Amino acid sequence: MILLYYFRSERLSYIDDQIRQTATAIIDSKLLELKTYDYEKADEIISEELGPDSVDKFFIVRNEHTGEILFQTQNIERLGVDIDRKPLWVTLSLPKHFVRLVNLDLPRVPNRTMQVGVIADAKSMSLVYVSKTTWLMVALILSLMLVLTWVLSSYLFSAIHSLSLYINSVTKSFEANADLPAMPTALAVEMGPAPHGDEFLNLLAVLKGMVEKINVNRKFMKTWSFQMAHELKTPLTILNRDFELVTQRYSVDKDTKNDIQANIDKISETISGFLSWAETVSSRQVDNLYAVHIDRVCRQEELNFEKVFGGRIQFLPSKDFLVLCNPLHLEQVVRNLVGNALKYSEGTVEVQFLDLELTVRDRGPGIPNEVLGRLGAPFNKGLGSSVVGGVGLGLAWVKTICEIYNWELHWDNSQGTTVRIRFNPVED
Repeated sequence: MILLYYFRSERLSYIDDQIRQTATAIIDSKLLELKTYDYEKADEIISEELGPDSVDKFFIVRNEHTGEILFQTQNIERLGVDIDRKPLWVTLSLPKHFVRLVNLDLPRVPNRTMQVGVIADAKSMSLVYVSKTTWLMVALILSLMLVLTWVLSSYLFSAIHSLSLYINSVTKSFEANADLPAMPTALAVEMGPAPHGDEFLNLLAVLKGMVEKINVNRKFMKTWSFQMAHELKTPLTILNRDFELVTQRYSVDKDTKNDIQANIDKISETISGFLSWAETVSSRQVDNLYAVHIDRVCRQEELNFEKVFGGRIQFLPSKDFLVLCNPLHLEQVVRNLVGNALKYSEGTVEVQFLDLELTVRDRGPGIPNEVLGRLGAPFNKGLGSSVVGGVGLGLAWVKTICEIYNWELHWDNSQGTTVRIRFNPVED
């Protein structure tokens, strides 16, 4: 609606300009010098002064005092309308015509006034009427504006889009416990103060520095962790040997001996497990690939757990399939998933393998949010791990192995804990 009002006001301004130009030309012509108006002579003067521009124009010359019409063009005479001599600008809206005119005094010609105006089609000034040419121009202008908007927005927001993609990749690297990717060339900026007031460049500079520092710290932490684990193994081996000598040389209570030995074994097992996991994470390469029957692995783990947890494992209707992997890795995944379900819940643990999917479900309290938030990190333990004796490497093993083989890993904590792993099909 605003656009239509704008079009109408622009048409009216154009008509007014035409009227002013026409009035100036007629006032300077010989038309007003005629003492008596001969219509043929007057039309000849008008045609001579205006040429083809006289088609839609009209002129009325009146006696200033009586208002008597001394001369008027035929087009306004045919309309048969009475036109006021005041105010300066007059507008008439007729059923089929639109009339716009100006009332002029003529200082050079005493006792006379002149009315100069335009007769137009009423549709051309209607708010609901827009010519095809106007629509075409509007369409072209809007199309041009849309194209320019798209080009400018693509240019202006391309950096924001690249930044969004980069932050997503950094987030995924955090979740995968991997090194953070370097900033893309399109976003990379030299470290140092950015131009005054350019907040975006300041943001990129800070982000780049933060990513570099995180990667350096991660590198040192990995090195220190591996070195510490290796350094602990040697004194732990010596401690275990010395403890055996002490127990042989001195009388030590059997329960005390068993407790100390269990703690030493737990420390040794934790260090060995961490080093094995760290080596797998660092290399991310697999060898000794075989097509392994999922049924055999699950049944063997059932026998192993039955000695400790009894017959709590229940197999739902399943169908065997092959998994291409290192057999030790598949055993590690099944052992950790089923073992966690048995340790952290009571009652039956359901296991099902069908259509390239392995599902392990328990009715326990579910995996704590703080554990899920750091899924894949070592020593990621919940509150109940101290009761069941967990060290926090099981889920790290599961996530790492799934990432290495591109297996899909899904968690559901709505009712107990349900873990699903979807394996890749084995090509014949």
